[in-house]
Amino acid sequence: MSVNLKLKRLISEVLYESIFKKNHRKLLKFYQRKKGIFRTTNIETYAFCNRKCDFCFNSEHLPNRDKGIMKEGLYFKIIDELASINYAGRISPHFYGEPLLDKRLTKFVSYARESCPNAYIRFGTNGDFLTRDLLVELVDSGVSRVLITNYDDIEKENLIKLSQEFSDYVVLRSYKDIRLVNRAGAIFDKENPNIDKPCLRPSSQLVVNWKGNVLLCCNDYYEQHIFGNVNDKTTFEIWKSKEFKKYRKLLKKQGGRRQIDICRNCDL
Repeated sequence: MSVNLKLKRLISEVLYESIFKKNHRKLLKFYQRKKGIFRTTNIETYAFCNRKCDFCFNSEHLPNRDKGIMKEGLYFKIIDELASINYAGRISPHFYGEPLLDKRLTKFVSYARESCPNAYIRFGTNGDFLTRDLLVELVDSGVSRVLITNYDDIEKENLIKLSQEFSDYVVLRSYKDIRLVNRAGAIFDKENPNIDKPCLRPSSQLVVNWKGNVLLCCNDYYEQHIFGNVNDKTTFEIWKSKEFKKYRKLLKKQGGRRQIDICRNCDL
């Protein structure tokens, strides 16, 4: 067999495998959504942040809450449960803390990738602690995308270079490009233009804080609605619980937000 023919076959095999994997993920995601499984999973492995932005729950102007670090065993348990259904949604190892402060992040990304090969692993960061070496480690560990938000008014040359060199893995944006939301009324309180609109976030995202509590959504920072703890029950037992289903059903209806305290003021 000629060298050219071997090369053509190799290229064909690589392309076939790539297309097959991509379509396989799409089919899995579609099937899991039809089964009512969440599309995104936010796991708060590290609750601390080095910044105190005014438009974030970490702002000095807002009440504090208990902060801590998730135990490794609990994180592994959640990932193992996702792996049991060959989870193909998004996994994000953070909530409102800065994920790069967690020295276990590379290990956590690697475990999620090995356990859930079809998942999309993405996290957001302020980029303050991101180096080229760390980014290479994260890419090698299996991260799909790193979303960097520059929270300063000046552009940062190191982040620009990283976003250019690793363009397949890094998205760089400015905080000025983000739509300011009121964090369920915690940041600013004014008439909610979305008060009568349905909200599908609790139907599409699973949020687990560092204690293991499963919360209503990404804006339930102060744990106003806890549906269970993954230390005591499985992820899917909590997701499929009657109480959680009741809230999701209510929020799918027009005007459903009016019946839930933190949802009345939420403009998402």
